[in-house]
Parts: sequence; C-alpha cells; structure tokens
Amino acid sequence: MRSSAPLCAVLAVATACQRGAKHGVELTPAVLISGQATIPYPPDLYSRRIEGEVMLYLVIDSAGSLVRDSTRIVKSSGQAAFDAAALEAASILRFAPAHRGTVPITAPIQIPIRFILPDSLKNARDHK
Repeated sequence: MRSSAPLCAVLAVATACQRGAKHGVELTPAVLISGQATIPYPPDLYSRRIEGEVMLYLVIDSAGSLVRDSTRIVKSSGQAAFDAAALEAASILRFAPAHRGTVPITAPIQIPIRFILPDSLKNARDHK
C-alpha cells in the first residue's frame, strides 16, 4: 500500500565520479533528467517533521539506464526510512548517459536525494 504522505521532489544534481579528460577527449557526466521522479516521504519522518539527505552511488549505462545492483549508499541520512526510500527510488530515476566526446558511455555518479519539508511545516517545527 502506498503512503498518502506528500511526495518529495528529487532536488539533486548528479556529480560525476569521473571528471576531466583522458587522452584529450572530454568527459561529460550522466545527468538526472529533471521532473522525472518523485519520491514518497516516509510518513513517520514527515509527521515528526524530520528532514534528511542520502547520498547515493549509481552506475548509469550508455543508454541512460541504471545498472542493476549498482546502487549503494555513500552517506546515510542517519534515518533508516530515508535511506530505504532513496534506495527504492533509484530504480525510477531517469538519466541522460555520460559521454566521452560524442560517444555515450557507462559511468558512475553520486546523487543526493533530499527529503525537504514544505515551508509551512518548517515554520511550525521552528516555532515549537
């Protein structure tokens, strides 16, 4: 059963694990295609007004798809529910592949998944 808790937009920019040029060929990192995914906010953490961020490591293939079983947590949020939601969401994220020059390649990236409360709840939390 899906939670009725609000959805948290993925507000993240992929960071290339491979940067720079090799043998004079420019490397362009994989990029998260914006607007493609929303991640359910864990209901218990939402009701307790807790925010967090999980840093994921992913490998994106030359077609822009997640390589099966490549997802790992680089940095935990400290909340198991956020970590689990981020890991589950990895499979629904969509990417433009990395390129070496003009050739699409398989490449690792790190991406932050942020769970951010709406401003109205932040204000209520701060005035308790």
